[in-house]
Amino acid sequence: MSQHGLPVVLMRGGTSKGVFVAEDALPLPGPTRDALLLALMGSPDPMQIDGLGGTHSSTSKVMVVAASDRPDSDIDYLFGQVAVDRPHIDWAANCGNLTTAVGPYAIDEGLVPPTEPVTTVRLFNRNTKVRVLAHVPVRDGCASTEGDCCVAGVPGTGAPIVTEYVEPAGKVLGALLPTGRPIDVVTAMGAPPVRVSLVDVAGAVAFVRAEDLGVDPDLSPAAANADAALLTRLEKLRGCCAELAAANCTVRPLAFSSPAVPRLALVSPSRTADLDVRVLSMGRVHHACPMTVLLCTAAAALLPGSLPNLVACAPCDGTVRVGHPKGVSGADVVFDEEGTLRSVRVTRTARRLLSGQAYLR
Repeated sequence: MSQHGLPVVLMRGGTSKGVFVAEDALPLPGPTRDALLLALMGSPDPMQIDGLGGTHSSTSKVMVVAASDRPDSDIDYLFGQVAVDRPHIDWAANCGNLTTAVGPYAIDEGLVPPTEPVTTVRLFNRNTKVRVLAHVPVRDGCASTEGDCCVAGVPGTGAPIVTEYVEPAGKVLGALLPTGRPIDVVTAMGAPPVRVSLVDVAGAVAFVRAEDLGVDPDLSPAAANADAALLTRLEKLRGCCAELAAANCTVRPLAFSSPAVPRLALVSPSRTADLDVRVLSMGRVHHACPMTVLLCTAAAALLPGSLPNLVACAPCDGTVRVGHPKGVSGADVVFDEEGTLRSVRVTRTARRLLSGQAYLR
């Protein structure tokens, strides 16, 4: 059987890595597209040995990118979280880290004209319907990769790329606080009731205090992921939070098969930041902190009565520092005078790693 070439670009964005593909190089959305992308990444296979996947949720990702026909956007992009060990692609949520790489990709692919020293690329995320302004440093007509910006979990430094999520509240479930309450109580079968805060900013997150679950706030991802009983307990709780989210969703039907809506984040007081988090991602504890969870955590830390707010040493200037297994990451939160959330923004680095033809059997 002959092999077929597919033009791809491999990009790192923040602490994630993924394969970028132009939308017009792919079949229409549906089973055929999913099958092609699963083959591209080498799933399902724990090693993804016959594809481009990196065997981890942070490195098994695809971005489908196209020029936008929206008057307020330059680029549309759709994120796919490719399962490693099963034939499934989750299209329900966005990836904030890889979003950092969309602007540089668009500039270097000629989809957006470069302007020095900074090009602002207007992005529209089709997963969550959120608009993002990406402020990308440019040098010699290309996205710059050199700079002194340091990202926890990424070796070295790079050019600072600011991504600003505009009007990010309620795009997935319909409201900043989807239930209308800062705290709810859920009960997983066979477990005591647990207090949760369901918040929707740049993505839906269910926050739980680590202490309430009897989980060590400093638990390492490696130790957590070696504890099958703990992972099962956390996923059951996340499923209960998904049911709570579905019961209150006013925007679009919640896909119960999605392991990312909502994500589950365990919060605790911090010795080095405003608060600490441990995040469940695709059934495993994340090695750092997904950016969409970082953004949501920062906003939630400034919402009176929410669990992140209760455990945090919340600052007054709108900048929230979140501790995670790889270090500390900050995000800026902007409310207007009426208390409406206007934007959340974060600074990351990104760079092109490879471009060429991927071959599919």
